[in-house]
Amino acid sequence: ARGEGSNLSLRGGSDAVENAKSQLKEVMERSNNLEQKVDDLAEGYENLAQSFGMGGFKVTRTASYSCLNEEALTQPAPAVIETADEDEPAPEPSDTVVQIPAAPPSEALSQKIAAALAKDSKVVEEEAFVLPPEERMNIVIVSSEVAPFSKSGGLADVCDKLGVSLSRMGHRVMTVAPLYWRYDGCENTGSVKEFGITGQKHRVEYWRKWRETAPASAETGGEAFGVNHVFVQNGCYERHGMYGHNDDLMRFTVLSWAALEAPFSVDCNGSVFGDDCIFLVNDWMVGLVPLIMVSHYRRYGCYMNARTIFDIHNMGYCGNFGVCDPQDLGLPNGDFFDKLFHDRQIKLLKGGIELSDRVVTVSPSYRDEILTPEGGWGLQESCRSRFPHLDGVLNGIDESEWDPQTDHYLSAKFQGFDNFYSTNDLAGKRSCKLHIQSHLGMNQDADVPLICFIGRLAYQKGIDLLEAVFPWLMNNNDGVTGHVQLIMMGSGDEKYASFLRNAEGQHKGKVAGYVGFTPELEHKILAGADILLMPSRYEPCGLPQMYAQKYGTVPIVHATGGLKDSVQQFCPFEDTGTGWKFDRADAEGIQWGLWNALNTYKNFPESWEKLRIRCMEQDFSWDRSARRYHEIFKWAKMDPPYINAGRF
Repeated sequence: ARGEGSNLSLRGGSDAVENAKSQLKEVMERSNNLEQKVDDLAEGYENLAQSFGMGGFKVTRTASYSCLNEEALTQPAPAVIETADEDEPAPEPSDTVVQIPAAPPSEALSQKIAAALAKDSKVVEEEAFVLPPEERMNIVIVSSEVAPFSKSGGLADVCDKLGVSLSRMGHRVMTVAPLYWRYDGCENTGSVKEFGITGQKHRVEYWRKWRETAPASAETGGEAFGVNHVFVQNGCYERHGMYGHNDDLMRFTVLSWAALEAPFSVDCNGSVFGDDCIFLVNDWMVGLVPLIMVSHYRRYGCYMNARTIFDIHNMGYCGNFGVCDPQDLGLPNGDFFDKLFHDRQIKLLKGGIELSDRVVTVSPSYRDEILTPEGGWGLQESCRSRFPHLDGVLNGIDESEWDPQTDHYLSAKFQGFDNFYSTNDLAGKRSCKLHIQSHLGMNQDADVPLICFIGRLAYQKGIDLLEAVFPWLMNNNDGVTGHVQLIMMGSGDEKYASFLRNAEGQHKGKVAGYVGFTPELEHKILAGADILLMPSRYEPCGLPQMYAQKYGTVPIVHATGGLKDSVQQFCPFEDTGTGWKFDRADAEGIQWGLWNALNTYKNFPESWEKLRIRCMEQDFSWDRSARRYHEIFKWAKMDPPYINAGRF
């Protein structure tokens, strides 16, 4: 609960302390009232479910979301309560949890955000792909997170970098995300909206930050290109952590309604976007956007020229909630509400799939996988029903960040010497290997093949398969295996973390097991390693395999999702390909990939050198992905709305 006077301060002696206690009591009462309303709503779930003929069930909370190998949530420093008297007793403990608004971002974090924004402003070169004015569109990217402001995984990077690339093509781009705290340079637009959700009025304010991505030039037609970052401010977002709260359904319903009002409400450099725009809706958190557009706005003749593109990042996260009353989502007549139903719950992901104008996955192969029972997570029939409007676009990477010619983690500041390298001179990669070996306490040997694994320590990532082949890899000295080194880095399940520690202890000097994650180590490992192993059982897109190739580190992957699309099978007879792909996620598949890679490394050095260079020459830029999205946007505009409800 957050309201006036909820910012606590205990300075000023006993009077201030008593005043603070009074404020705290008031906040607790508000919180208790809110908890009671939630409890009352939960008690009504059973009767409501019976009215839908669904039987009894328990309310299902939503899992926290992350697409990446780590959860690097961009959190501000925790709020600090200062007291004038250290001996002053603390308030009595209570079962009620009081949410104190988060402190502003630290100065270091603000500088990090500013640096990330500044590096994306680049002059549009003459050969760049810039659309003629008649082909440019208004694009609204809706997401629960957008880098560099908020991030828990790859979703934030997609919304960030894709928006930048689309803007540099000439599109007018807006991102809409919650305001988790006040960002430097972010200004209140003065625009306010109120939505009736869960029986209450939820007031939101719109904040905006302009981000230039290309200064005005002849190529841009004399105008600067950029992204309008729009943020939705409401007290329900100002908490520690973006997901996993009991009222997530309410929080993301508010965001969905606010996103649909933003094109009319937020002045962006002198004008609003209006209703002729493309909504790129990202994942379950904003899966209500297509439903609200169809059941509400189009009923009143609004957004008839707009289209919704629903982007699926991971079918494993569906946005599961207990069935509620449609009016709790701001839907007075409940039209299309049944599209959310599945397995005695509502699933926001299902609504996005079935009601959007087109559906996109984060890789072409993942598009095919979600049509199967194994990849559809129970929603394969919904996905199959959208097959004519279903596409897959491989995510890109920030090639300015992942570039061995300029990577600051390869500079003398981090490595003692400048170990930059390129396709024309790979000497720096050899030095990077010696550095990471020394840094992790391994035997320094530039000639030994160095294999790495970077990922969450989870069943999905196939770390158990690596554990199964580990003795074969380290001890079976057949001239190919045995004389190798292995670096493993990740965090997650404790039983796999124990494997990392034990492996290093048993093979000191040959194996490094790092439980945890740091960006610095990720860059250094990928720069110094020869082979990256990614045996994921499923991987919607995956990013490390693309990072690795830009650094001349050859990937061995399970042929699934984005791994299959971003790695080309090596052919020794034609000297083509960029790595090895095995069809089955099992120990035999990993052994096949590792043996062939190690054999090529040790016995065919010329072929290995060409393989490395082909990897480094791959185009994984966001510009490539943005051009594909532009094509899909055009297809969406050519077709009538997928569902065009009758007007009132």
